[in-house]
Amino acid sequence: MVIAYYMSIHDDGTHMLGPDTYRVPTDAGYYDWRFGIDGTPHPATCPTCGRKTDPAYINPHFRVRRRKRDLTATYDGYVLVSARFRRFCESNNWHHDVQFAKLPADDDYFAFKPSRTLEFDAERRKTRFEDHCPECGEYFNVIGATPVFLRNVSQPLSEGFFRSDLEFASGHEQHPLIILGIETAQAVEARGLLKRYNKTNWN
Repeated sequence: MVIAYYMSIHDDGTHMLGPDTYRVPTDAGYYDWRFGIDGTPHPATCPTCGRKTDPAYINPHFRVRRRKRDLTATYDGYVLVSARFRRFCESNNWHHDVQFAKLPADDDYFAFKPSRTLEFDAERRKTRFEDHCPECGEYFNVIGATPVFLRNVSQPLSEGFFRSDLEFASGHEQHPLIILGIETAQAVEARGLLKRYNKTNWN
């Protein structure tokens, strides 16, 4: 039985944190591309593992590259939506449960983040947590997001946007799953705003 859908979004080919990268030394025990200049870690990332530590960080110079898309995602885990997508959410009264962060250098797009979270069942999914970082206390690698298993969801979700409480991928690429209620996913698809979403598993 379908309980919800999660978004599968095309990438924008960009990094919100910035275009300048350098390689973490091999003796650090991590294998991430880090952001900074002259070996200085980015202020929004962990200096040891490179994970994002400031979820509210927005690059003041960032602009969306794939400008024909209403939804797109950066390589470092930011979901970006067009002004048209935001207006559609407002018209359906979904905007109360979603954060739309302004991009200072791009008036036509927003960083998109649902406020409501759903608990991901990492035990049932057998999600792997690897390379614990002693600096930030998190894991560099969180592997195993799909198929999606949710805790404490006994009925199909009808409306609204949600995000998983866990973030997946490696280092600065980590991001939550964006989950849609069934009616919301159908309405978004009907308007041609999103053509790729996948079903979650019954809990």
